[in-house]
Amino acid sequence: MRRRTLLKWISGCLATLCASVVGIPGVSFVLQALRKSGSDGDRVRRVARLKDLPVGKPVAVPILGAREDAWTVHPDEVLGRVWLVRRKAEAKEGAEATTQVAAFSATCPHLGCAIQHDAKENRFQCPCHRALFGLDGERVAAKKGVQKNPSPRAMDLLECRLVTDETTQEVWVEVTFQKFEQGLTKRVLKA
Repeated sequence: MRRRTLLKWISGCLATLCASVVGIPGVSFVLQALRKSGSDGDRVRRVARLKDLPVGKPVAVPILGAREDAWTVHPDEVLGRVWLVRRKAEAKEGAEATTQVAAFSATCPHLGCAIQHDAKENRFQCPCHRALFGLDGERVAAKKGVQKNPSPRAMDLLECRLVTDETTQEVWVEVTFQKFEQGLTKRVLKA
């Protein structure tokens, strides 16, 4: 074997080794991201007992769950918050049950600030740019002479349902937690 052939062979092996050191973790990162994308979108969480929700008064509840970053899993972290508004006093199962409680994302659709409840006016308000929403989540038009409502759409309504706990027989509210893009006129799920 000639010296040039040996050097070409050694440099080829070193190049392959260097490429695999960079390539294998890169490929595993991409594959892991593809596997996660389908399961991470919707998170159904049991958030509150129905009897703890007063009729017509919004209640903010946190959505808890596991959050992952790089190599660390953070169990029981706050993933987001929702506003629950109970519309009726009676608790029935079936088709009517889902209309008794409305769940809204507490993230403003304008720029993502945390929406607060204005108890004096009995409505929702974003403190960042003064976007106003009614208890039904719809945008409230500003009064004459006041800055117009900057929110491009109503509060994001989340799917919720009432379920009865099998052991305690208490009625609970379950919410399908989703995050949406801000600044758009239509709801688009965050990737």
